[in-house]
Amino acid sequence: MDPHTLTRLAGLVGGLCWLARLLLDLAGHGAGAAAGALYWTGSLLVAVALIGAGAALVSSSASWLRAIVGVAFPLLVWSVLGVLHNAGHPQTIDGVAGLLVAGTAAAGLARSRPDRNADRPGRGPADPGGPVDPSGPADPGGRPTPVHPGQRRADGRRTRSSRGAHAR
Repeated sequence: MDPHTLTRLAGLVGGLCWLARLLLDLAGHGAGAAAGALYWTGSLLVAVALIGAGAALVSSSASWLRAIVGVAFPLLVWSVLGVLHNAGHPQTIDGVAGLLVAGTAAAGLARSRPDRNADRPGRGPADPGGPVDPSGPADPGGRPTPVHPGQRRADGRRTRSSRGAHAR
């Protein structure tokens, strides 16, 4: 399992822990050991998810910057939650934040299915990216070859980007 999936799973479970703590509070059992365990478990898992989300904001070529943003992003979120806790009911604020984290993580998990594009030509892991000329020659895998700026298409026309914006 890749690290992105693990951080999204941590966000989903951690957010649901905070949401369950809110529901316990609304039911009148928000001061027990179960509520405390849900809070600290959820906090740890949400922190893991925020570290992963912060690190994903930066290009993988700058690993030192990924580490800094990975640490700074959770601290920023925690400081905003601290300010909001002073302005309202902490369990409600944590429950809403947990719902947001769990929803974002669930959406990320739904988008990251590895076999989603397996049956579509030109959309697998070997996709070269960029515009594709469907009438052009295909590579050995059956996918059309990409069209690069300045390259002629199979019908003899040039790509738009090779003409320039001022050449009319």
